[in-house]
Amino acid sequence: MKFVIILLIIVAIIAVLRMRRVMSDRASETSQDFPVVTPPGTRDLDEETAARPEIDAMALASARASVSQEVPDEVLKDVLLDATPQQAAKLFAGVSHEVMAGAIGQQTSGVHIQGQAGADDLAKLDNLSSAVDDLDFWNFGEDKPA
Repeated sequence: MKFVIILLIIVAIIAVLRMRRVMSDRASETSQDFPVVTPPGTRDLDEETAARPEIDAMALASARASVSQEVPDEVLKDVLLDATPQQAAKLFAGVSHEVMAGAIGQQTSGVHIQGQAGADDLAKLDNLSSAVDDLDFWNFGEDKPA
């Protein structure tokens, strides 16, 4: 009985060591697919219209190879400002096809908004915002003595 328990422990240790080796081999394979590039970051950009730093062409090419061709280059460049190509690939892999199609403006099943708001719609919204501005939210009525 002791022999069986010892044998099971040895087999478990070998299995754990084997799994660690396989995981480290996979990690080294993925790191060889992508160049190691530190993203420039957007921390120092003070507003949306600020000049953006240039994205390394090799980083863009490696990210483009692992991301759907539907994603525009401008979007991919913005992502690569704060993420590595590996992180961008994981980010876009987690987005479903319907969500991606809706984000880039392709027709998918479901609710669709056709066209832009016209002058008539904007006038209605302006009237509504004026009416909301006229409301007195803090007037809860007169206090009556008890």
